[in-house]
Amino acid sequence: MKKLWIYALLLILPAAHALAVDLRIAGERIYLRAVEEPLQSILRRLAQQGIRVRVDPQLNPVVSANFDNRDLREAIAEIVKPYDHVLVWDKTPAGTSSFRLAEIQVFRPGKKDIIQDLSPRAFSLARDPKDGSLFVKDEILLRVKSGASLETLLRKIGGTIIDKNEALGIYKVRLPPDSDVPAILDQIAALPGVVQAGPDFVYPVPGPYLSDLPFRSTETAKDFRQEGTVSVAVLDSGVLSGVGASGFVIASLDAVSPDQPMTDNIGHGTQMALIASGLIKPLGAKKEDGGQIPVIAIRAMDDNGYTSDFTILKSIDFAVENGAGVISLSWGSEKRSDVLERILDYAASKGVVIVASAGNEPTGKPVYPAAYPSVIGVGAAYPNGKTWEQSNYGGSVDLYAPGFAALPVGYKGEPGIYGGTSIAAAYAANRIAAFLSKHPASGLQEIRNALNIKKAAN
Repeated sequence: MKKLWIYALLLILPAAHALAVDLRIAGERIYLRAVEEPLQSILRRLAQQGIRVRVDPQLNPVVSANFDNRDLREAIAEIVKPYDHVLVWDKTPAGTSSFRLAEIQVFRPGKKDIIQDLSPRAFSLARDPKDGSLFVKDEILLRVKSGASLETLLRKIGGTIIDKNEALGIYKVRLPPDSDVPAILDQIAALPGVVQAGPDFVYPVPGPYLSDLPFRSTETAKDFRQEGTVSVAVLDSGVLSGVGASGFVIASLDAVSPDQPMTDNIGHGTQMALIASGLIKPLGAKKEDGGQIPVIAIRAMDDNGYTSDFTILKSIDFAVENGAGVISLSWGSEKRSDVLERILDYAASKGVVIVASAGNEPTGKPVYPAAYPSVIGVGAAYPNGKTWEQSNYGGSVDLYAPGFAALPVGYKGEPGIYGGTSIAAAYAANRIAAFLSKHPASGLQEIRNALNIKKAAN
């Protein structure tokens, strides 16, 4: 394999660094140590900094580099030579005066048309040693007062803004590799100008409950006859193409990798979309209840089944922009997030009804987002109306709904009869959208009363 030896400084790297890539970016400057590393390994580290990377898949020479506070343009030109490359820059959000590298393209002359996305499709996770909560590694979410010196704050923590939500004023900030996120948050929480600072908390898609009820192969309706004008946004693991009737998905977004086509590597999102659309009804559901409802499919989960606060924020922005009347969230955890609560309050303020699964463990403890005041928490019932014994209960459960369905798509496996509060939440979202299509001025209590969805008897 061809070797490209690059030395930005006349130094010999210690042998202890020979197997690692040490890379940090601050604005338009870079610090990089690499010895005989494949080019794509270095580019992947750049992708972890929030930079989109597209590269000819056949290009992967060994590269060595020793850069200390080097201009980012010069450094990348050294790393990728003799190949062609393109850099795309974005102006950083208001409050700073620099530019941010948004995209790198690397290709052989005349071969730009075969470049492929190298950006990660899975979050790098870290765990808080104090409470065990999961969050995105080396990232924080930040809100500051108007007029605060954001550049000064970023210099204190070595942070770089990689995204911002304008409506809520939330910055997504990348920290240096292997940062102690809880310690940094403690350091900046009381600084002047900081309104809110927290991790980008992570939430898992729930594990499957494959029922032992007799299963008959189920086909979804071949035709989608839209019976409601209010759409349901399903924020989950995506939707498989070719599953379900044509036309039931009216808009879609991969919020994890926005430039990638919609997919679903887990199956959970496809299951929920089929239920939320009404193409499949849960067992025990009345034929006259609900209807065929258009779905906005949003892949909010990464390839490992995790989503994060900021990903949900981007997803909700897309749902609201595309006119969703109901949002269905079939996932959660016991970790409360002030940022996520603020995000969901924002969605509710736009008139969107939010439905979430209450959890598949009968602990009685609140599970979020179902337990937030702006959200309808849904528990699961058997086809006969009895409460499923694995369904969560307590104050975060506002109602119960049928939670078992024969599904033609499995969760990382075979089709079958699946059960859980995920299905119950998606079905509740379908019924609410159908009701609101006929009664658009109704509030939450009117929805509960009119649909006669009450807590099931044990």
